Amino acid sequence: MNILSELRLRNISINECSKRTGIPYGSLYPLVHGKKSFEKCEYATLKKLADFFLCTVDDILYKNENFSVYWENERVADVTILENKAVIKRFSKNPAKQIFAKDEIPLFELGEILSWRCWAKNRENIEKYLFKLGLTEFQPYKICRKTHGVMYQDKIWFKYEGETLSWEDVKCV
Repeated sequence: MNILSELRLRNISINECSKRTGIPYGSLYPLVHGKKSFEKCEYATLKKLADFFLCTVDDILYKNENFSVYWENERVADVTILENKAVIKRFSKNPAKQIFAKDEIPLFELGEILSWRCWAKNRENIEKYLFKLGLTEFQPYKICRKTHGVMYQDKIWFKYEGETLSWEDVKCV
């Protein structure tokens, strides 16, 4: 989970989050900006964040996975997730096959791009779609991990490390 992205989506400042959770601002700020790892936090801090975001401690500790972007079976980009940014190595500059305009973006921006590959957050019956994926809330990283970011209107999809899938395995029919 990217705490900064979640705070921005909820339009909540770090200061407000600090007040509501009881986590000192000086402790929260480095977590939010990726200067301190969640793995080094006390469980009580993780639990306060999980309660605040209505998720589990595992969701807080969830690491986004690196992935490749494909146009059918052509690899057009690799995305490497770092602590506070995503680095994109593009193999195609064709705008029809590419969803990234830059070689480096903040994780918040990556989350926004991935949300375009999901259903609308306010879609009617969104809970049913999330439930089918084993999710309890709208989280673009996790939705795309389950759906591979496949959409009806184009041939872009995501392949995660260790997968042996092809376009024929994931395309919408």
